[in-house]
Amino acid sequence: MLEAHVSIDPKHSIFDGHFPENPVTPGVVQLEMVKEILGTHYNRAMKLKSLVTSKFLTVLNPLNTPDATFKMMVTEQEDQTLKVSGQISTQEGVCLKFQGVYL
Repeated sequence: MLEAHVSIDPKHSIFDGHFPENPVTPGVVQLEMVKEILGTHYNRAMKLKSLVTSKFLTVLNPLNTPDATFKMMVTEQEDQTLKVSGQISTQEGVCLKFQGVYL
């Protein structure tokens, strides 16, 4: 189990248009954070090969809950890819459940 804790800055420029006065972390940014955490852990650049499933369950608003926990089960494949299933959660609940394959 790979676990990471992230504090999200509600003043970051990604929230300028998404949405003023009510920042919502875009789904693509959440998936990018997953990729960056994997890259840091495995000490290599990662690329999302395929997203098998993704379910956005709760809004990730850093004004309300800036701290998020990423939990991932990672299986290394013979072809050097990583099969990953996991979730992002805050104190308000699970924000995203996903499964994907990373290079």
